[in-house]
Amino acid sequence: MNFRRWITALAVLTLFAGLAAAQTSGTGGGAVMTCSTVAQVTPTIRSEGITELVGDIVITCAGGTAVPTGTAIPAGNIVVSLTAPVTSRLGSAATGAEGTPSEAILLVDEPNSGLTPVVAGFGPAAPLSVCPLAGGTGCVEYAQVVGGVPVASGSTTSAVATYNVFQGNYIPGGSTVSFQGVPFLPPIVAGTVRVYRITNIRVDARNAGASLVGGFGVIQAQISTNGQSTLAVSQPVVTIAYVATSLTTSVTAASTKYQQCNASNGAVATLNFIEQFPSAFKTRVAPIGTAAGTGFYSSYVGTTSAAWYMQNTPGQLYNSESGFILPVNGLQAGLADFGTRFKAVFANLPTGATIYVSQLNTNAGTGVSGYYNAPQPSIATYTTGESSGFANPSSTTTVASTTVVPLSVSSGAATAVWEVINTNTSQNETYSFGVYIAYNAGAPSLTATATTPPASGAPQVTLTYAPITSTTSIPRFIAGPGTAPAGLINVIACQTLLLFPYVTSTSGFDTGLAISNTSMDPIGTTTSTGACTLNWYGTNAPTTPPSTGTIAPGTLWANAASFYVPYTGGNTGFTGYVFATCFFQNAHGFAFVSDFGARNLAMGYLALIVNNGVSLTNRNGPPSGEALNN
Repeated sequence: MNFRRWITALAVLTLFAGLAAAQTSGTGGGAVMTCSTVAQVTPTIRSEGITELVGDIVITCAGGTAVPTGTAIPAGNIVVSLTAPVTSRLGSAATGAEGTPSEAILLVDEPNSGLTPVVAGFGPAAPLSVCPLAGGTGCVEYAQVVGGVPVASGSTTSAVATYNVFQGNYIPGGSTVSFQGVPFLPPIVAGTVRVYRITNIRVDARNAGASLVGGFGVIQAQISTNGQSTLAVSQPVVTIAYVATSLTTSVTAASTKYQQCNASNGAVATLNFIEQFPSAFKTRVAPIGTAAGTGFYSSYVGTTSAAWYMQNTPGQLYNSESGFILPVNGLQAGLADFGTRFKAVFANLPTGATIYVSQLNTNAGTGVSGYYNAPQPSIATYTTGESSGFANPSSTTTVASTTVVPLSVSSGAATAVWEVINTNTSQNETYSFGVYIAYNAGAPSLTATATTPPASGAPQVTLTYAPITSTTSIPRFIAGPGTAPAGLINVIACQTLLLFPYVTSTSGFDTGLAISNTSMDPIGTTTSTGACTLNWYGTNAPTTPPSTGTIAPGTLWANAASFYVPYTGGNTGFTGYVFATCFFQNAHGFAFVSDFGARNLAMGYLALIVNNGVSLTNRNGPPSGEALNN
């Protein structure tokens, strides 16, 4: 933090020195105050973001004609027109012709920066002082002279540091911010400059991100002035942000197939949120220290004033969701509602199942024992709600030695949200979270009933930033590219597929079929109940295949009238094979072929259990003699 502040101060001092040298070699305080505009830092912002902070705009002015001592300083309006809609947080009411007051602010002469002032107690040495009039006329200030240097004063008779913070106004949905009634006091003295810094402008980056060229979009600002007094601004157009896709996602699903009729409890997938450029993932505010405990925690996601007011140095790069934080006319300017959040939306979850997600990202780093520890790279933690303030989950448990949060499932859907509480802004990061599922085989929806297999559609998950739907929170996002649903877990129906390879009812023969449900046994197999559908293939197959009806565990179904096409004379009967799809585990079948009445010829065989990727081909150990492996 101190190193970054030193770099920022050095950059500003270098800017001052360059301008002073130019003035000294020029007219040394000409009659016209001339200004130039630069973007102090041009950040890369997220194409998925709706409230993205652009870089500060710095207007530096030199020269000009003295304003008589004790008289009102001429004031004017500085207008910033952007190539993207402005989305900075709004104040309570419209107060000026330009629209509604916002968190966008203009600072005069880098107050509270700690830089060496030209005049003691003024400029960088002055405290932050907000003009209480958010729009319209602004605040009147008076010209005074200290040591031959003009200063803005709150008094007509003496030099008293006065307002140096002015609130911006804009029309909601528009792309223009106006700072009204800003005093334009020429610095006059060679080697001195007047600095106007504009900060806390947020934009909707979606349109720029949709037309990326070479991977980047560009957002620009044009500076103009109007009103009682104006500024002669050279280079009025500056680039204030580049726009790029910032997030890709992936789901690493376990290859294991889960039977719905067998209880399960374990890891099924890993969710990965992958950063596409450094500093895309941000904490709510910059950290205020490295000490362990609640101080560290609150610096990231808390709302204590100690955290807020550490982030109010002009020109400081904080790399957080919040910008320059300062109370401005009843508005907490610059403060974001939370850090970067990730969201997982689950769909088609089996009813009766419980789904869990890891409370912390599973790659948080060694030595991390919860999120109250001293900073480590890449830490995000579960928070309740997508757009509400940070809150710990109401309950946690342990699955596979990991602290997890149970999710509330409704109609097969559930949502999980995590917030970044520590990040490394110098490199691309990946935040990974574990997904775990548990269910009891006895749950009605997990055990097949009648002839319909359980579950509708494969369980899946969609990964995005959060929040997506909020209209007021900062930050907020769109789903962005690459957020199509991904497979989560391969849950298969409780099913056994039996093949009866020879079934006939022609030329004086008939075939009886029997199917047993052996899921009840002395070795502890989970019982399941279901029916079997019979599919006939061959000559004179019945047009309406019969069904067994429900077969309970430990029972046998054998109904000759339902299991063969009876001989009716001639060669009009059926000859072929039959598949029985049974919606329970451990089904076994037996066929009995005989001449009519079993008088002269009879034979029997076991049905083959087909390994179709769904069926349970055997219990434990090597395949049984019933298993058909091709």
